[in-house]
Amino acid sequence: MKKVWLLGVVLSLALAGCSDSGNDEKAEEKKDSGEAAETNADVSGELMDFYLNLTTSINGTDIELNDYEAATASEEPPTGEELTALKEAAAASATETAETVEGIEISEALSEQKEDLETFKANLVESYTMKAEALKAEGDANLDAANEKLTEAEAQITKILEDEGLVSSSLTGNING
Repeated sequence: MKKVWLLGVVLSLALAGCSDSGNDEKAEEKKDSGEAAETNADVSGELMDFYLNLTTSINGTDIELNDYEAATASEEPPTGEELTALKEAAAASATETAETVEGIEISEALSEQKEDLETFKANLVESYTMKAEALKAEGDANLDAANEKLTEAEAQITKILEDEGLVSSSLTGNING
């Protein structure tokens, strides 16, 4: 009888030990899962901060460029001195915007996205540089190639945002609106 009782106690302790280690593993899994979610939230937040800082910075410098594009697309586009003045202001605005975008820092928290963000920034800078050059040239400014480069940059930032589970909005809408 003592042997059966002793065997029962030993089995009970063994089962209790097994169930405790299972709880420890589950607790560890929950902790790891929570840390991963927190890290993902940090990256998402940093990415949104980057994007909002970028669009706000651009909107602070590309006002004259937007004015030029709106004026030349209107039913009665400006001509003569008015067009020349708008074009010069737009060229300066595009140059300043390219410099602004180039100067935007990428947070260390975005180290996994850094290469993609650098490529995106380079394409965006190139788009504004192309606009500036086209506006400085004699004659009508053809911004088609620059706008294609902007569309390429927009596709890149959209993919970066979506890869992090963020809903992307239109870059061109955010910077031209």
